[in-house]
Amino acid sequence: MSKRIKMAKNNICGKWIRFVRKGLYDKKHPKMTQEELTTKLQLLGLKIDRTALSRIESGSRILSDIEVACFASALNVPLEFLFIGSNGSLPEITELVLHVAEDA
Repeated sequence: MSKRIKMAKNNICGKWIRFVRKGLYDKKHPKMTQEELTTKLQLLGLKIDRTALSRIESGSRILSDIEVACFASALNVPLEFLFIGSNGSLPEITELVLHVAEDA
C-alpha cells in the first residue's frame, strides 16, 4: 500500500488561478465565479466541479499538465503566468523540495 505524501501545497498554480478568476490580472479579465470558470473548463472538455476548483485554488489538489493548459485557455492567460504569477519567476527547487522533506 502506497503512502501519499501530504504537502501543505500540492500545486503552485492554484493561487494564480484564483488571482485571475477574481479579476486581479488586468482590466480585460473580469471577475468570474467558480461556477463560471468550471463551465468554461467543461466546454474545453475538462470535467471539474466547483469543489475540485476550490481545492485547486487552495493548493490542496494536484494539477496535471493538461489541466493547467486548460485553465490557461479558459482564463485567457499565458500558461507561464499560472506558474510564475506576478512574481515573474518560478519558485526555487529547494523551496519545493522542502515541502516534500518536511512531510515525509
